[in-house]
Amino acid sequence: MPSEAQTVPAGDRAAMSGEPVKLGERHEIMPTSPLAALNTPGGNAFAARSLRDKRVETFALVCSGTVLPRTDVVSTFANVDNPTAMRLFDWGVVDWPTDRVRRYCLVFERPLGKRLMSAITDTIEPMPEETLTRQVVQPVVALLRELSSRGLVHGGIRPTNLYYRDLTAGALMVGEAVSTPPGYGQPLIMETVERGMTSPSARGTGTVADDLYSLGVTLLILLLGRNPVASLDDDTLLQAKIERGSFPALVGQMRLPLGIGEVIRGLMVDDPKQRWSLNDLDLWLSGRRLSPKQPQIPRRAARPIEFQGAEYWHCRTLARALSRHPAAATQVIESGELDKWLRRSMADDVRGDAVANAIQTAGSGKGGPMAERLVSRVCMALDPHAPIRYRGKSYMLDGIAATMAECFLRGESPQSVAEVISNQLPMFWVNVQTDFRPEFVPLVHNFDQWRTFLDRTAPGLGIERALYEMNPTMPCVSPLVLGWYPLTPADVLRALEWAASGGERGKEPVDRHIAAFLAARHKRTEELLYAQLSPNIDPLRRTIAMLTILAEVQTRTATPSLPHLCAWMVTLLDPAFRRFHSRPHQEEVRKQAESAAHGGRLAELLKIVDDPESLRRDRAEFEAAQISYREAEGEIEKLRDLIADRDGITEGTGRQVAAVVSSLVSTVLVAGIILFYAL
Repeated sequence: MPSEAQTVPAGDRAAMSGEPVKLGERHEIMPTSPLAALNTPGGNAFAARSLRDKRVETFALVCSGTVLPRTDVVSTFANVDNPTAMRLFDWGVVDWPTDRVRRYCLVFERPLGKRLMSAITDTIEPMPEETLTRQVVQPVVALLRELSSRGLVHGGIRPTNLYYRDLTAGALMVGEAVSTPPGYGQPLIMETVERGMTSPSARGTGTVADDLYSLGVTLLILLLGRNPVASLDDDTLLQAKIERGSFPALVGQMRLPLGIGEVIRGLMVDDPKQRWSLNDLDLWLSGRRLSPKQPQIPRRAARPIEFQGAEYWHCRTLARALSRHPAAATQVIESGELDKWLRRSMADDVRGDAVANAIQTAGSGKGGPMAERLVSRVCMALDPHAPIRYRGKSYMLDGIAATMAECFLRGESPQSVAEVISNQLPMFWVNVQTDFRPEFVPLVHNFDQWRTFLDRTAPGLGIERALYEMNPTMPCVSPLVLGWYPLTPADVLRALEWAASGGERGKEPVDRHIAAFLAARHKRTEELLYAQLSPNIDPLRRTIAMLTILAEVQTRTATPSLPHLCAWMVTLLDPAFRRFHSRPHQEEVRKQAESAAHGGRLAELLKIVDDPESLRRDRAEFEAAQISYREAEGEIEKLRDLIADRDGITEGTGRQVAAVVSSLVSTVLVAGIILFYAL
């Protein structure tokens, strides 16, 4: 594993601005002053100073952005009042000039002394037993008890995360534990067998028992002044832990001092039920000597089973091998050879029945190769306490969400993680557990809900909705707002405003990620509106739905004026303008919309383009115009018919003219006769 004290790349240093970066009005961070000695797996360290208390020595950890920090528990960690803890003073999102993006940042108390080990492969001066007890066991046990009382797990107990508080190399300080998921930065040697099998981001929260195991390994390394298995690669070390147990695998034939050796042995018991607890450590510190707990020996087969040229005597080692070669494993499973070995050589009908159930239910899954689904379930039946293994990755039940987040943050495909949920592998894992725990109930309910989201692909649903529901602290990772690190719906609106101000108006401002993020974080909006965002929906309805969603978010979150986002929406509202039938009315509405956009209120813009009264009046005027048009058209048609009948018109006109002429002639004759006789 690379050293935690890495230097910042030269290209990044050259890109840094000389101006301090402010975190609120409380701290300033110096981008030009990296502190490589304080780097962690979660990010790089930089000098910082408090703007309120000049006496406090601080440093800032700028998170890498490739995994989720533990933002859900930062406030709880900040309230931990223990002299051994590295105090957390401040946290939040800052504009980081190195990458020209926004980064999550944490401000901690700065240790004045050095790190005990810069890398897990380093060699240092062995620490005497008395010093270990006074400087490590006593303070760390007190810290873990404080964390446990607050429902917290540290997840980062290791020699490379221990610092001397001051230059006298006296008191120790335990390093931070919130920049990454628990256990993410732990070398495999520091983790239990089950967590060591798991992908780093998928180890889950864990328990205080996992912290105590890490403490045991830390004590062993500090006692020896070196990593006793530094020459072994991770795969070989894990196999040794599985076959021989953690303590024998790491200690071997070495003889440890009786007192501290008892502690190390007790803390490195692989069965968490038999592992020393905080109470056991308190008893030991008070002078009582506890009887060593013997590790439980796993059942061994009478005869081994051969697979891929190797012999396997235990279910755990066999399950690990099967998960690595699913195609070959499928043949062993379907041929009945595995079932025969379990029932005859292992004499374990219970496990044989579990494997039979795994085979029977494997076909009910959705997505992914059938062989992978089958082997995953069979491996869970063989080794119930191991993580879920699927398509080359391993997941603790409560680590699946963090792995999904990591895939999106790194730009990797989340398909295999989605298939784990769709194939109901978490539910199968719960079913094969011998010890049911109450926390399984809400987890199973959550996985059922997430699977429902995955099965539906409409906007506001799908894998994007599952991502944000699984990870309540996940920033929106839409390409439209990437680099802004928006954590709330209001942040998304501000990020869109920022994108619009830079001319990013070639696309619609609500893509699948933004729709899913708003649906997950702003549940007051009607779900039916998101269905209107589908590409096959009429452009007018889609645009109005988009504007309605954004307007409601702005109103309910009291987000200030968004003139550029409003102007962006105006460019998309042409279908809304064209639905007004009167061209003068269209131009009037367009001008009103453009004027409203300057005010930056999306609700005002929506009221103009989707005003029911205005639309009703326009429709009534249009219908009246249609009636007038039809009447005029009828009159015109009659005239056309008359004009078309030329013979009829000639005959009728001739008759009328003859009648008039004959009347005139008759009148003249009668008048002449009267005048003749009168004269």
